[in-house]
Amino acid sequence: MAIRVDVDGIPRVEAMLTALGEAAERQLDDSCTDAAEQVASRTRGLIPLGPVAGGHAQSSVEVEHRPGAGAAVTEGSIRFPYVGWLDFGGRVGRHHSVHRAWIRGGRYLFRAYASVKPGVEPGMHENLRQACRETGWDPRG
Repeated sequence: MAIRVDVDGIPRVEAMLTALGEAAERQLDDSCTDAAEQVASRTRGLIPLGPVAGGHAQSSVEVEHRPGAGAAVTEGSIRFPYVGWLDFGGRVGRHHSVHRAWIRGGRYLFRAYASVKPGVEPGMHENLRQACRETGWDPRG
């Protein structure tokens, strides 16, 4: 004896899962970018202006947007190589004559990250719920 089972709606479920995946990726990218922008903004507020009134150390803090992989915050550059020393410390200058106390966790960037980190996961959860709502899924069920 054989039992026949017919399932309706599989193409619709597959389409909704694809849409959910795309919406979730977009929402998570937005979450990462928002968090990175907050970290960058707070880092700029912590870093001193720098050796000149133009505030080059502050302006070297940037957010790199990486679609599909989130975002990253960077500080310093080839043009402003002293920012790493400013944040973490060490010895620089002729014969390493200028000393700044070494702080493993840094003074600015990671401190700003620590202040933003507690809100990142709840924000991501909310953005995933929003992706569910956009695609017709019930985020509570």
